[in-house]
Amino acid sequence: MALQSGYRPFAEREITADGKVLPLKDFKLCHDVERQEFNDEYRALFIKDAEAALEQDLPALSLSLYRDFFITGMRSNWEKPHHTRRRMLFALTLGEMTERSGRFVTKIADLVWLICEESTWSLPAHMFCHPTNKKNTVPPCVREDDLDSLDLYAGGDCLLLGFVYHFLKDELDAISPTIRKKMAHLIYMRGIRPFLSVTYGWTGEYGGKPNNWLTVIVQDILMGTALTSEDGELRTLVVNRAIKYLDNYTAGYPTDGSCDEGPGYWSASPATYFTCLEIIEDMTGGAVKVYDHPFIKKMGEYICSANIHKKKFLNFSDAAPTLSMDGKTIMRYGEKCGSPELYSFGKMSAALNKTSIDAYARAYRTYKNAITPEITEADTVLAKRAVWFEDNKIAIFRSAENTSVGFFAATKGGSNGEAHNHKDVGCLVIYYEGEPIFMDPSHGSYNNYYFGKERYNRWYTKSSYHSIPTVNGIEQATGRSAASRDEVCDLEGRTVSMELSGAFPEEAGIVSMRRTLALEDKRVTVTDEVVAKEESDISFNFLTLDKPEQIGEGRLAVAQGRTLTYDPSLELVVEKVENTYLPYEDLAIERLWGRPCLWRIRLTAHAAAAKSVITVE
Repeated sequence: MALQSGYRPFAEREITADGKVLPLKDFKLCHDVERQEFNDEYRALFIKDAEAALEQDLPALSLSLYRDFFITGMRSNWEKPHHTRRRMLFALTLGEMTERSGRFVTKIADLVWLICEESTWSLPAHMFCHPTNKKNTVPPCVREDDLDSLDLYAGGDCLLLGFVYHFLKDELDAISPTIRKKMAHLIYMRGIRPFLSVTYGWTGEYGGKPNNWLTVIVQDILMGTALTSEDGELRTLVVNRAIKYLDNYTAGYPTDGSCDEGPGYWSASPATYFTCLEIIEDMTGGAVKVYDHPFIKKMGEYICSANIHKKKFLNFSDAAPTLSMDGKTIMRYGEKCGSPELYSFGKMSAALNKTSIDAYARAYRTYKNAITPEITEADTVLAKRAVWFEDNKIAIFRSAENTSVGFFAATKGGSNGEAHNHKDVGCLVIYYEGEPIFMDPSHGSYNNYYFGKERYNRWYTKSSYHSIPTVNGIEQATGRSAASRDEVCDLEGRTVSMELSGAFPEEAGIVSMRRTLALEDKRVTVTDEVVAKEESDISFNFLTLDKPEQIGEGRLAVAQGRTLTYDPSLELVVEKVENTYLPYEDLAIERLWGRPCLWRIRLTAHAAAAKSVITVE
């Protein structure tokens, strides 16, 4: 289990919001940007998206759709129209803020009213958060003296409606002041009030390791409060509660600064923690800042190491292999925490990804990005050639500092009890010149099955499809006790070794399973040594992008023009990997990897002990 940092930047410096929170009349969103006008690139994009939303029908949300999750386990049937309403509202709002012509206002008001009329802002899949109606299969009846549910999406609605409330005051009041009164009332009842009154599990108040729920919901409630509340005492209470929870987040974060939910969740976790700091800075007019705490810098710089090349990232667990990162936010993070490495990485990402509208739940970032100049030239980003994340047991090696040159090789130990886990202790990832050879297959569709008891029935969550050996076809176990041990990493020699036998159940009959990964400048070597209690089928598995072709005894041509050399005494089988559809399963191989299928190399020995040494060069 990864050690928790214990860092509490606000408490360590005895910082509170008392006497520092600005009243609403003096508050300025993005107070550190003097001239707040959308740049030309964003203006064009905002108008284009708003005009598209203007042509869309208003999505209906029926009781049957809400109940559908509890009947089928499918999240998307409710969530698609739910999210579409909000995306439309955000697009139309940005369009009206750009143009100020009034042509989008009627539909904005209709969408605001629809969202306000919803019985709950929490998703059916998140109703376990509700203080009293955890198992209700219809939206709960919440009276004025009851407490409502506060999940990621209820929080997101507080942020979104607060944004609309703040920037379209005159336009909505011209229709009726009742609209904004209703918005402010519901933001308080469904967001601020439960935030201050209920100690949810995601707050970290009960111990354990908080995840991205904490950072996202704190961001949302800070924004909803900052943009709507005229109660000075309430504003201070919210910021102080936010500070307390944000300290819980950093205290529970791994000491090595790595995000065990993966690079895809880094944007919702450390990057959103940083956004919370920006909003607190705004709410206090710059009086409350902790950016210079060294651990905040450490959390940020993880994303630089997890980047393989340009938009490609290390994708253990439920992470995606390709991400479009919010470069401007990363630039600000690097600038404010004093990290040239993070700043340069952010500038590269900003130039690479160009203008984009982030999700409506990240309205702060989208707005701040739109009022800052576009980045047209990227900095040269040089990555560390060897990194070891001690707590999450992740080793990353490169042939060169230039990410487009040579090999990238990585493996992870840790446990199968981590957030968004696959059975992947010992997973192997190898890229060459920024393109994959051996990969982690990525994640499936988020639904009740994927996060339920059937999660590990899917091939892409099994250890044997993460380039990990098996004995008699038995996959790794689940939980924190299924873990690696005896990890040894030599950064100078770019070699890591770890014992994987503890990740397997007793019935696998494994005495030891030792994996060693080594990177020389032009060659990656993977050595696996397995000892079983009795004669067994010991298979060494490798998931690869292109179909391997035999080019000689003990030699295979694999992806990216590389050659794999193996012990020809091992029995070779090459298997085509396609989706084997279970209920509501979707691993979009074509979309993720640009291929209709993947391929698995299996090298098998029939013995009580076996050793495999492969090289890729």
